[in-house]
Amino acid sequence: MDEEGASVVITIKNEAKNIQKLLDSLFNNDYEHFEVVVVDDMSNDGTEGIVKKYDKVKYIRTRCSRGEGRNIGAMNSSFENILFTDGDAIVSNGWIGGMVSVLNNGFEIAIGKTVYTGKKRYIQDRVKIYFNGIEITAPSVNLAYKKRAFFSLGGFDKRFVTAEDIDLNLRAAMSGFKFGFCNECVVYAKVRDSFISFLKQAFWNGYGRAQLEEKHPGMLKKTDIRLGHNFYDFMHMSAGAAGYLLYKLR
Repeated sequence: MDEEGASVVITIKNEAKNIQKLLDSLFNNDYEHFEVVVVDDMSNDGTEGIVKKYDKVKYIRTRCSRGEGRNIGAMNSSFENILFTDGDAIVSNGWIGGMVSVLNNGFEIAIGKTVYTGKKRYIQDRVKIYFNGIEITAPSVNLAYKKRAFFSLGGFDKRFVTAEDIDLNLRAAMSGFKFGFCNECVVYAKVRDSFISFLKQAFWNGYGRAQLEEKHPGMLKKTDIRLGHNFYDFMHMSAGAAGYLLYKLR
């Protein structure tokens, strides 16, 4: 298996407004030995036509959850280093090479630095979760795995609505895989751009956390929990709690 090549896997749905910026940022990277695999969950907004303008992109159109789409992308990847990001993100120059460098220096998982952009009121601090001193809440918008480690873990759990990245990272930490960090590997991720979408995201994040707790009872140690101190913090926390309770009461 090629240890220098990288497969960038992206799962998308209706990202016509954003996907071109992401693909341009990837192909403007100064790393040459990589491919892009896009798994499209049946977009109907013109996303397909935009992606197909890029000859070097493997495009797969199929109905799937986020985790399932990433698994499909990984299964259709050519290289040992699998890098994950999202359709509404933009990667920094050097991101691909930096993540590959971490993976080729004794680590099975690479975590980059994620910078959130957009309306400041919708940017919320993540609640961090640790297992044996390892932060497992590193988001899949800026995450990479050695292919052999990824498939030995069974990939993402397709049942998860959200938090599928936390679940995978937890299983990796429990299995003893090594996590490496790259502060220079920056991905710019967009926050929600409306109050309704902000609340929906918080709701489903709470739902995913309930799924996570059910799958791994007693395994999670929560730290760095920040209490809300303004209206948006309070609404974010309330919507998340509603999603959590819905899953518990289903």
